[in-house]
Amino acid sequence: MIKGFVIGKFLPFHLGHEALIEYAKDNCDHLTIIVGAMPDEPIPYKYRLKWVLSTYLDDPKVDVFGDIAKPPIFSSDKLKSQWWGKHCLNHFGKFDRVFSSENYGVEFAKSMNAENWVFNKARTIIPVSGTLIRSKPLTCWGYLNNFAKDYFVKKIAIVGTETTGKTTMAQQLAEHYDTVWCPELGRELIPNTKECTIEDLKLVGVEHAKHIIKYTRLSNKLLFIDTDLNITKSYSEFLFNEIPEYPIWVEKANEMHLYIYLMADAPYVNDGTRLSKKERNELDKYHWKNICLPKNNMHCIWFANDCNEKNNKNIYKLRFENVIQHIDEFIKQY
Repeated sequence: MIKGFVIGKFLPFHLGHEALIEYAKDNCDHLTIIVGAMPDEPIPYKYRLKWVLSTYLDDPKVDVFGDIAKPPIFSSDKLKSQWWGKHCLNHFGKFDRVFSSENYGVEFAKSMNAENWVFNKARTIIPVSGTLIRSKPLTCWGYLNNFAKDYFVKKIAIVGTETTGKTTMAQQLAEHYDTVWCPELGRELIPNTKECTIEDLKLVGVEHAKHIIKYTRLSNKLLFIDTDLNITKSYSEFLFNEIPEYPIWVEKANEMHLYIYLMADAPYVNDGTRLSKKERNELDKYHWKNICLPKNNMHCIWFANDCNEKNNKNIYKLRFENVIQHIDEFIKQY
């Protein structure tokens, strides 16, 4: 039986890696893939291991393992490749063939006492690199492994006070950009604002975070989120003069890449369960003070719709067009 070996950092896992692995599978009887990791790498090891494991979980010809190492500092790439070869030989045993698309393959394979098989080192088949993907993940979206895509989704929160059209905006944006949106759970879990308790807001924050994680996995490049945890916290402080504490995973799920803040100059609609118009406008000022200004200092981008309530006929169309233009500019950097 011919035993094959592939090692990579998979920063991130992309179609070039998949092509190498398919080549290796075609030229050995059984393949071992090692997801290698060292300190201070740009993508956490646990994600990379999950991507590769998930891809080959049901493949009987492939085994996937992880390896976290702390090699010494080397004076040359040759010495570095030799160290890694000996390290893998000691930790994973003898293999017949090492498959790679990099220059390290020669010395690495020699140190493992294995044949060096090179696949498309010029990257003409899949013209992409991990460095390029990390700098332009949306531009390189089609080159990403399917399990790695949710890591690079850009989350855009649509926020603001009550009755400013956040839900409608999120839906329209998702349709425009051919992706999904994550609905707010406040209205579902708290049908009447006047009956809200701080425990309700704790529950809203947790359940909404679960939904964000769920919809991130279903997204196509962008995820539009109707209201985020910052709004929930500000809302709680406005009503109860207290901010709930949430688990770290809830906070992490609410880390946004862009905020679209809808001002309270949209037409006011009250179905009997909302704050009064006066309270809505007071909450708007509260959100702006507690959220917009601090976030601006953290280099988040904000957009306030510049529309006039007197021109109700075109307000939503104008606002939507302005937001689209703003998001298109945001996307260009990715």
